[in-house]
Amino acid sequence: MKTLYIIGNGFDLHFGLKTKTDHFIEYLKNQPVYNEADNAFNVFYSYGVNWYEYEQSLNNIDLDEIEFQNEIQPDYLSDRESDRDGGILNMQMYVDSLSKTIRAALEQMVISANNDTLALSKGFRTPRLFEVGDAILTFNYTSTIEILFEVPALVPICHIHGCYDQGTPLVFGYRSNQNSYGKSWSEMDEDHGDYYVAQQREAVYDFYSSWEKMLEIDKLESFLSMCGKIDRVVVLGHSMSPVDYEYMERVDARINPRIWEISFYSESDIQRIKSQRYSFQQKMIFDKMDTLLNRLSRLP
Repeated sequence: MKTLYIIGNGFDLHFGLKTKTDHFIEYLKNQPVYNEADNAFNVFYSYGVNWYEYEQSLNNIDLDEIEFQNEIQPDYLSDRESDRDGGILNMQMYVDSLSKTIRAALEQMVISANNDTLALSKGFRTPRLFEVGDAILTFNYTSTIEILFEVPALVPICHIHGCYDQGTPLVFGYRSNQNSYGKSWSEMDEDHGDYYVAQQREAVYDFYSSWEKMLEIDKLESFLSMCGKIDRVVVLGHSMSPVDYEYMERVDARINPRIWEISFYSESDIQRIKSQRYSFQQKMIFDKMDTLLNRLSRLP
Protein backbone atom coordinates (compact mmCIF):
# COMPACT_ATOMS: atom_id res chain seq x y z
CA MET A 1 0.00 0.00 0.00
CA LYS A 2 1.61 3.27 -1.14
CA THR A 3 1.70 5.78 1.67
CA LEU A 4 2.15 9.51 2.16
CA TYR A 5 3.62 10.12 5.60
CA ILE A 6 2.87 13.48 7.22
CA ILE A 7 5.30 14.19 10.05
CA GLY A 8 4.82 16.72 12.84
CA ASN A 9 6.67 17.79 15.98
CA GLY A 10 5.10 14.98 17.99
CA PHE A 11 7.24 12.60 15.95
CA ASP A 12 10.43 14.26 17.21
CA LEU A 13 9.06 14.33 20.75
CA HIS A 14 8.29 10.60 20.48
CA PHE A 15 12.03 9.99 20.12
CA GLY A 16 12.83 12.19 23.11
CA LEU A 17 14.01 15.26 21.22
CA LYS A 18 13.78 18.59 23.01
CA THR A 19 11.60 20.55 20.59
CA LYS A 20 8.73 21.63 22.83
CA THR A 21 7.77 25.26 23.38
CA ASP A 22 9.48 25.08 26.77
CA HIS A 23 12.76 24.13 25.09
CA PHE A 24 12.47 27.01 22.62
CA ILE A 25 11.88 29.37 25.55
CA GLU A 26 15.07 28.19 27.26
CA TYR A 27 17.09 29.07 24.15
CA LEU A 28 15.29 32.42 23.96
CA LYS A 29 16.38 33.16 27.52
CA ASN A 30 19.99 33.01 26.35
CA GLN A 31 19.49 35.67 23.67
CA PRO A 32 20.41 39.32 24.33
CA VAL A 33 18.31 42.14 22.89
CA TYR A 34 19.68 45.45 21.59
CA ASN A 35 19.39 48.24 24.19
CA GLU A 36 17.89 45.85 26.77
CA ALA A 37 19.37 44.60 30.02
CA ASP A 38 16.98 41.64 30.09
CA ASN A 39 16.97 38.49 27.96
CA ALA A 40 14.76 38.00 24.91
CA PHE A 41 12.17 35.84 26.67
CA ASN A 42 11.51 38.45 29.34
CA VAL A 43 11.47 41.24 26.76
CA PHE A 44 8.87 39.44 24.63
CA TYR A 45 6.89 38.60 27.78
CA SER A 46 6.79 42.29 28.69
CA TYR A 47 5.17 42.87 25.30
CA GLY A 48 2.49 40.22 25.88
CA VAL A 49 4.08 37.20 24.18
CA ASN A 50 4.03 34.17 26.51
CA TRP A 51 4.70 31.60 23.72
CA TYR A 52 1.82 29.47 25.08
CA GLU A 53 0.68 28.96 21.48
CA TYR A 54 4.29 28.78 20.30
CA GLU A 55 4.83 30.88 17.14
CA GLN A 56 1.14 31.82 16.94
CA SER A 57 1.70 33.77 20.17
CA LEU A 58 3.45 36.46 18.13
CA ASN A 59 -0.03 37.58 17.11
CA ASN A 60 -0.54 38.85 20.66
CA ILE A 61 2.49 41.13 20.73
CA ASP A 62 1.80 44.67 21.95
CA LEU A 63 3.24 46.75 19.12
CA ASP A 64 2.04 50.01 20.65
CA GLU A 65 4.13 49.23 23.72
CA ILE A 66 7.22 48.52 21.59
CA GLU A 67 6.73 51.88 19.90
CA PHE A 68 6.08 53.69 23.19
CA GLN A 69 9.11 52.21 24.97
CA ASN A 70 11.58 52.79 22.14
CA GLU A 71 10.39 55.85 20.24
CA ILE A 72 12.86 58.75 20.10
CA GLN A 73 11.53 62.22 19.35
CA PRO A 74 13.50 64.15 16.69
CA ASP A 75 15.45 67.24 17.76
CA TYR A 76 14.58 69.95 15.24
CA LEU A 77 16.81 72.50 16.97
CA SER A 78 19.96 70.50 16.27
CA ASP A 79 22.19 71.17 13.27
CA ARG A 80 22.81 67.44 12.89
CA GLU A 81 20.42 65.32 10.83
CA SER A 82 21.35 62.31 12.99
CA ASP A 83 19.52 63.97 15.89
CA ARG A 84 16.37 63.68 13.83
CA ASP A 85 16.71 60.43 11.87
CA GLY A 86 18.70 58.63 14.60
CA GLY A 87 15.44 57.45 16.14
CA ILE A 88 14.56 55.63 12.92
CA LEU A 89 17.86 53.76 12.93
CA ASN A 90 17.51 52.98 16.64
CA MET A 91 14.03 51.51 16.16
CA GLN A 92 15.14 49.45 13.16
CA MET A 93 18.08 48.06 15.11
CA TYR A 94 15.80 47.24 18.04
CA VAL A 95 13.15 45.33 16.10
CA ASP A 96 15.83 43.63 13.96
CA SER A 97 17.38 42.44 17.21
CA LEU A 98 14.05 40.99 18.32
CA SER A 99 13.81 39.06 15.06
CA LYS A 100 17.38 37.79 15.36
CA THR A 101 16.71 36.40 18.83
CA ILE A 102 13.80 34.34 17.52
CA ARG A 103 15.81 32.94 14.63
CA ALA A 104 18.84 32.22 16.81
CA ALA A 105 16.79 30.42 19.47
CA LEU A 106 14.98 28.36 16.83
CA GLU A 107 18.20 27.39 15.04
CA GLN A 108 19.97 26.49 18.28
CA MET A 109 17.07 24.26 19.31
CA VAL A 110 17.12 22.48 15.93
CA ILE A 111 20.91 22.04 15.99
CA SER A 112 20.70 20.54 19.48
CA ALA A 113 17.87 18.21 18.41
CA ASN A 114 19.84 17.04 15.37
CA ASN A 115 22.88 16.38 17.55
CA ASP A 116 20.73 14.37 19.97
CA THR A 117 19.34 12.41 17.02
CA LEU A 118 22.85 11.56 15.82
CA ALA A 119 23.70 10.29 19.31
CA LEU A 120 20.48 8.27 19.39
CA SER A 121 21.21 6.73 16.00
CA LYS A 122 24.36 4.98 17.28
CA GLY A 123 22.29 2.50 19.25
CA PHE A 124 19.18 2.61 17.09
CA ARG A 125 17.96 -0.45 15.21
CA THR A 126 16.83 1.11 11.97
CA PRO A 127 13.34 -0.14 11.06
CA ARG A 128 12.14 -0.33 7.48
CA LEU A 129 9.31 2.16 7.48
CA PHE A 130 9.51 3.75 4.04
CA GLU A 131 9.36 1.92 0.71
CA VAL A 132 9.63 2.93 -2.94
CA GLY A 133 6.31 4.47 -3.91
CA ASP A 134 5.90 6.23 -0.56
CA ALA A 135 6.38 9.96 0.03
CA ILE A 136 7.17 12.06 3.11
CA LEU A 137 5.76 15.49 3.96
CA THR A 138 7.34 16.80 7.14
CA PHE A 139 6.55 20.01 9.00
CA ASN A 140 9.71 19.66 11.12
CA TYR A 141 12.92 21.65 10.76
CA THR A 142 14.97 18.70 12.01
CA SER A 143 16.55 15.81 10.11
CA THR A 144 15.13 13.04 12.29
CA ILE A 145 13.74 11.11 9.33
CA GLU A 146 17.00 11.26 7.39
CA ILE A 147 19.17 10.32 10.41
CA LEU A 148 17.15 7.54 12.05
CA PHE A 149 15.53 5.86 9.07
CA GLU A 150 16.69 4.36 5.81
CA VAL A 151 14.78 6.27 3.16
CA PRO A 152 15.02 4.87 -0.39
CA ALA A 153 16.44 7.37 -2.86
CA LEU A 154 13.22 7.30 -4.87
CA VAL A 155 11.08 8.36 -1.89
CA PRO A 156 10.56 12.15 -2.11
CA ILE A 157 10.87 14.17 1.11
CA CYS A 158 9.43 17.66 1.46
CA HIS A 159 10.31 19.83 4.46
CA ILE A 160 7.39 22.19 3.87
CA HIS A 161 8.65 24.75 6.42
CA GLY A 162 12.36 24.34 5.73
CA CYS A 163 15.18 22.15 7.00
CA TYR A 164 18.18 23.48 8.90
CA ASP A 165 20.64 20.85 7.64
CA GLN A 166 19.62 21.54 4.05
CA GLY A 167 20.19 25.27 4.47
CA THR A 168 16.63 26.19 3.52
CA PRO A 169 14.87 29.06 5.36
CA LEU A 170 12.95 28.00 8.47
CA VAL A 171 9.36 29.22 8.09
CA PHE A 172 8.17 30.35 11.52
CA GLY A 173 5.45 32.77 12.60
CA TYR A 174 1.76 33.45 13.07
CA ARG A 175 -0.78 32.47 10.42
CA SER A 176 -2.84 35.62 9.91
CA ASN A 177 -2.55 39.28 10.94
CA GLN A 178 -4.96 39.83 13.83
CA ASN A 179 -3.23 42.86 15.30
CA SER A 180 -4.99 46.23 15.21
CA TYR A 181 -1.68 48.08 14.95
CA GLY A 182 -1.48 49.98 11.67
CA LYS A 183 1.51 50.87 9.54
CA SER A 184 0.53 54.54 9.71
CA TRP A 185 -1.82 56.70 11.74
CA SER A 186 -5.35 57.52 10.77
CA GLU A 187 -5.86 60.23 8.14
CA MET A 188 -6.66 62.84 10.77
CA ASP A 189 -3.51 62.04 12.76
CA GLU A 190 -1.36 61.99 9.63
CA ASP A 191 -2.21 65.65 9.01
CA HIS A 192 -0.43 66.50 12.25
CA GLY A 193 2.13 63.70 12.11
CA ASP A 194 5.89 63.71 12.09
CA TYR A 195 7.93 61.97 9.38
CA TYR A 196 10.70 60.80 11.73
CA VAL A 197 8.26 59.37 14.26
CA ALA A 198 6.12 57.85 11.49
CA GLN A 199 9.16 56.00 10.13
CA GLN A 200 9.76 54.50 13.56
CA ARG A 201 6.18 53.26 13.64
CA GLU A 202 6.60 51.77 10.18
CA ALA A 203 9.69 49.87 11.37
CA VAL A 204 7.62 48.32 14.18
CA TYR A 205 4.87 47.35 11.75
CA ASP A 206 7.35 45.85 9.26
CA PHE A 207 8.86 43.77 12.08
CA TYR A 208 5.46 42.32 12.92
CA SER A 209 4.38 41.71 9.34
CA SER A 210 7.66 39.93 8.56
CA TRP A 211 6.62 37.14 10.95
CA GLU A 212 3.39 36.30 9.14
CA LYS A 213 3.71 32.68 8.02
CA MET A 214 2.46 32.35 4.47
CA LEU A 215 1.10 29.03 3.26
CA GLU A 216 3.58 27.19 1.05
CA ILE A 217 0.87 26.01 -1.35
CA ASP A 218 3.02 26.11 -4.50
CA LYS A 219 5.71 24.09 -2.73
CA LEU A 220 3.11 21.57 -1.59
CA GLU A 221 1.60 21.25 -5.06
CA SER A 222 5.02 20.74 -6.61
CA PHE A 223 5.79 17.99 -4.11
CA LEU A 224 2.45 16.24 -4.57
CA SER A 225 2.95 16.25 -8.33
CA MET A 226 6.05 14.07 -7.78
CA CYS A 227 4.09 11.49 -5.81
CA GLY A 228 2.64 8.52 -7.60
CA LYS A 229 -0.63 6.84 -6.73
CA ILE A 230 -1.10 7.11 -2.96
CA ASP A 231 -3.47 4.71 -1.19
CA ARG A 232 -3.31 6.11 2.32
CA VAL A 233 -2.02 8.98 4.42
CA VAL A 234 -0.31 8.25 7.73
CA VAL A 235 -0.03 11.21 10.11
CA LEU A 236 2.68 10.84 12.75
CA GLY A 237 2.87 13.45 15.48
CA HIS A 238 1.05 16.25 13.68
CA SER A 239 -1.69 18.11 15.55
CA MET A 240 -3.75 18.83 12.41
CA SER A 241 -4.66 22.17 13.97
CA PRO A 242 -6.50 24.99 12.14
CA VAL A 243 -3.21 26.65 11.15
CA ASP A 244 -2.48 23.74 8.77
CA TYR A 245 -6.08 23.00 7.79
CA GLU A 246 -5.63 24.11 4.17
CA TYR A 247 -2.54 21.95 3.73
CA MET A 248 -4.45 18.84 4.80
CA GLU A 249 -7.42 19.64 2.60
CA ARG A 250 -5.10 20.17 -0.39
CA VAL A 251 -3.43 16.82 0.24
CA ASP A 252 -6.74 14.96 0.34
CA ALA A 253 -8.12 16.72 -2.73
CA ARG A 254 -4.93 16.20 -4.72
CA ILE A 255 -4.20 12.51 -4.03
CA ASN A 256 -7.59 11.24 -2.78
CA PRO A 257 -6.32 8.49 -0.45
CA ARG A 258 -8.66 5.76 0.76
CA ILE A 259 -7.79 6.24 4.44
CA TRP A 260 -6.09 8.65 6.84
CA GLU A 261 -4.36 6.89 9.74
CA ILE A 262 -3.64 9.49 12.41
CA SER A 263 -1.58 9.15 15.59
CA PHE A 264 -2.92 10.66 18.80
CA TYR A 265 -1.41 11.29 22.22
CA SER A 266 -4.60 11.56 24.28
CA GLU A 267 -8.30 11.03 23.66
CA SER A 268 -8.81 14.79 23.63
CA ASP A 269 -6.65 14.94 20.48
CA ILE A 270 -9.22 12.85 18.61
CA GLN A 271 -12.08 15.14 19.57
CA ARG A 272 -10.03 18.24 18.76
CA ILE A 273 -9.16 16.97 15.28
CA LYS A 274 -12.75 15.95 14.60
CA SER A 275 -13.91 19.40 15.67
CA GLN A 276 -11.94 20.87 12.73
CA ARG A 277 -14.57 19.32 10.43
CA TYR A 278 -12.21 18.14 7.74
CA SER A 279 -13.98 17.13 4.54
CA PHE A 280 -12.29 13.71 4.72
CA GLN A 281 -13.29 13.02 8.34
CA GLN A 282 -15.06 9.79 7.36
CA LYS A 283 -11.69 8.40 6.18
CA MET A 284 -9.97 8.95 9.53
CA ILE A 285 -8.65 6.13 11.71
CA PHE A 286 -6.89 6.97 14.99
CA ASP A 287 -4.16 5.03 16.77
CA LYS A 288 -1.32 5.54 19.22
CA MET A 289 2.07 6.44 17.76
CA ASP A 290 3.76 3.27 19.04
CA THR A 291 1.00 1.10 17.64
CA LEU A 292 1.21 2.74 14.24
CA LEU A 293 5.01 2.56 14.07
CA ASN A 294 5.10 -1.07 15.20
CA ARG A 295 2.49 -2.06 12.64
CA LEU A 296 4.08 -0.15 9.77
CA SER A 297 7.74 -0.88 10.51
CA ARG A 298 9.80 -3.99 9.88
CA LEU A 299 13.18 -4.50 11.49
CA PRO A 300 15.87 -5.86 9.15
